[in-house]
Amino acid sequence: MPQERPSHPTLFDRRLLIVAGKGGVGRTTVACALALSAARRGKRVLLAQVKSKDRLPRLFGVSHNFSEVQPIDTNVWGVNMTPEASLREYGVMVLRSAFLYRQVFERDVVRAFLRAIPGLYDYSMLGKAWFHTTEMVSGRPRFDLVILDGPATGHVLTLLAIPKVICDTVPEGPLTGPARDCLSLLTDPVRTQAVLVTLAEDLPVSETVQLSAGLRALGIHLGSVVVNRLYPPRFKSGVNSLALDELLAAPAATGIVSPTPAEALEDALPAVLRAASLQRQRSALNEHYIKVLHESLPLPQLHAPHIFNATFARPALEALADRLGEQVEAQQKP
Repeated sequence: MPQERPSHPTLFDRRLLIVAGKGGVGRTTVACALALSAARRGKRVLLAQVKSKDRLPRLFGVSHNFSEVQPIDTNVWGVNMTPEASLREYGVMVLRSAFLYRQVFERDVVRAFLRAIPGLYDYSMLGKAWFHTTEMVSGRPRFDLVILDGPATGHVLTLLAIPKVICDTVPEGPLTGPARDCLSLLTDPVRTQAVLVTLAEDLPVSETVQLSAGLRALGIHLGSVVVNRLYPPRFKSGVNSLALDELLAAPAATGIVSPTPAEALEDALPAVLRAASLQRQRSALNEHYIKVLHESLPLPQLHAPHIFNATFARPALEALADRLGEQVEAQQKP
């Protein structure tokens, strides 16, 4: 029997989450953290990446080749979709025969023709993600949730526009049926939402607002905005702020004479003060752009802290998954 939908569904109760954002804002990291967090809440999750740089092994501490669907963690699977492999799977799905696919799609003249069709290889990857949202095993969905870690802003809009272009322009045939089903999935807010990832800075916020307009024009419902790499407000107010102000204002701030004979402390204290001042400035800048983002794009926000690790690996991913999962659950409350 189908599971009853919760009265206040969260991001994790969708069938497809599209994680999108400007390059360099931590889109893949957030997608991985959301996958891990959803799996901890009992969801069977597929993390589908589009021509990624193979970050899954390092982030999750595994050694698989993700050219095909592979397990990553308890209730988490991953796949790094490539155009060639996705087109092969799509062709087999449409023709319902690996033999026919080889006879049709693997001929040199056909391959040359396919490469000349704008967007077909991209569409094959989107079609693969759509297929996995429909895939059944033993009478139940193989995956409860597919998280699409899409390409950067401009490319993701092109990718997501392809099903509608096919439906509007291609004559009825093998492409149009799956394209209609894919378009139906993308534009159904019950099944699909876009998660926008940004930084609390000028250019990322501006591009996120533009991306949101592009997604809405495609009929894709917007879920939450993940504001990534936020500095903690350690020196915002109270004793910490007053103490920092006093130390920075003191003449000793430019050449502190330590009250102790320890030269190490005398050398380190100016650097510590400079770091504290920089952190307070970054925190204030973050707060400003969080407000700008909320005014320009009034969507629920998930705040992800800046994790100060030399390398971002499994422990940091666990911490980020915990933080995001708690906020997603808090949004569920009426």
